[in-house]
Formats: sequence, C-alpha cells, structure tokens
Amino acid sequence: MDIKHLRFFIAIVENNFNLSRTAQQLYISQPTLSIMINDFEEKQGIKLFNKKYNKILGLTMTGKQFYEDSLEVIRKYDKMHQNLFSTNQKLDGNITIGIPPLILSIVFSKIMPEIILENPNIHFNIKEYGANRLRQELILENVDIAILLHPERIAANTIDSFQIQESELCAFVSKNHHLANKKILTWIELHNEKLAIFDKTFMIHHLIKEKCKYTDINPQIILESASWDFLINSTRINPQLMTIIPKPTVDSYGFQDIVAIPMENPIPWKVMVSRLKKDHYSTIEEYIFNKMLEKFHVIE
Repeated sequence: MDIKHLRFFIAIVENNFNLSRTAQQLYISQPTLSIMINDFEEKQGIKLFNKKYNKILGLTMTGKQFYEDSLEVIRKYDKMHQNLFSTNQKLDGNITIGIPPLILSIVFSKIMPEIILENPNIHFNIKEYGANRLRQELILENVDIAILLHPERIAANTIDSFQIQESELCAFVSKNHHLANKKILTWIELHNEKLAIFDKTFMIHHLIKEKCKYTDINPQIILESASWDFLINSTRINPQLMTIIPKPTVDSYGFQDIVAIPMENPIPWKVMVSRLKKDHYSTIEEYIFNKMLEKFHVIE
C-alpha cells in the first residue's frame, strides 16, 4: 500500500465508511475502492474493517491502529517532502496549479500571468479541469493548489480554503429564445427547457442537477461540454437552447446576440483557492499560495 492508498484508507474512515461517498470524492469507482480494500486485507492476512453483509461498520482494533499509523506516515511524508526543499531557499522549481478553464479566463487572466512573470525561475504547470475533477486531483496530490467552488466537498479539517470571488449563476439564451424578454427567471420556468451545461467534471454541473432535483423540475439536458465558449456559441446559434454559467462571464466578454437573465434564488458561485493541509509546505508552495491570496486581497 503506497501513500496514495493510505490517503484512500483515511478518506474511508473520514467519510464514516460510506464507500459510495468516498469513491465519488476520490473520483474512482466504488468497485475499485472495494477491491483495493479486499486485496490489501487478503495479502496481509489481516482485517482492518468490521463488516456485516459486506457493509463496513467500523474499524477493528488492528484497523484503528493502522489508521493512527497512516496519519503518522502521511505527516512524516509531508515533512520529508518539505525537507527536500529546505536546503535551498531560492525560488527555483516547479509548482502545479489546477484551475477550471472558465475561471482561468475570467478570474485569473490578469493575475496568473503577473505571478508567472514575477517569478521567472519557477515553472508553472497549469492543469485545466472542471472544479469537480480538480477536487479529486487535489486529494490525490496531483496538484499543489486547486481553484475550487464552494462547497468544496472535502473534509474541512483536510484543506485550507479561501474565497477569492463571489457571484452567482445565471441563464444565458439567444435573443430569439422565447424567454429572452424575462427580467428574472424562476426555476419552475426551466421545467422541460432544453439546456446545454458543463459536463460532470465541473462542479457547476452537479450544482445545477441538485438545484433541479430540489425544485422538482426536469429540464432536458441536450448537451454537456467542458468548453464554456462552445456552450455560449451553441446557445447563441440555437434559439431553443439555454445554458447556465457564472454571471461574470458576460461582464468579461459582453456577448452579442445573447441575453443573460438572472435567476430567482440563484446558485451561488464562490471561487476558492485551496490546498491540502500539511505540517510543512515547500518554499515555493507556501510562497505561491500566499501570493495568490495577496493578489486577490485576501491577505495583505
């Protein structure tokens, strides 16, 4: 069992042994998670979990000790990683930052180039995924810093997360759409409407689906995409379509032939800068994280 698997084990415990929720949080399938658990127990000849009818009820005594040891191993691993950088305090190295494409365009288009230009000896690897996918990338330590949406859906005691922007989602339609003259839309009015929305790797996708379920409406999801400009263009060209994306999009680009309509009881759009909690961070990780917060005036 490697570091990544130890984090999986810890996640199972912290999600109160709910494998479905844990698998969703880790962006893997539940069968894969179950197989990992069973394989480890069989190979080591131990039982980590108390089970009944294949349902995990809790930890065995061995499991409890293994959980404590896992936390200690992760702490020491993070410390070891920090020590790799402690002998050289020059800001020269690499950092990986995950930013959703739309947020990169409308929130970071000025600030990210500034940070890169101010630090020519640091190599910035920018991963462009939806916030739901980036949540997973952060948990698996594939990114050092992730730009997520609130609620982050990661245990609060495992991440540092700071809000850098707040707005709301609103509806975008063609000027020829039958709802284009509305000053404000209710969610009921979206029932049976044809929607073009972000795909499942984006947190906005899940927030919209949850809102529709909560308000008991069933819009027709005609297409899903990871490309915000494709959603906008599809909506502009096809007067039957509607998309739901952050309001600042229209403020940044001022689209022609398309109308932004506020929603009654809108879905909040809160952009967060997040990182995993560690005992120690590399000099570059600490510097860039704080620099991002400074740029957004979260800290001085």
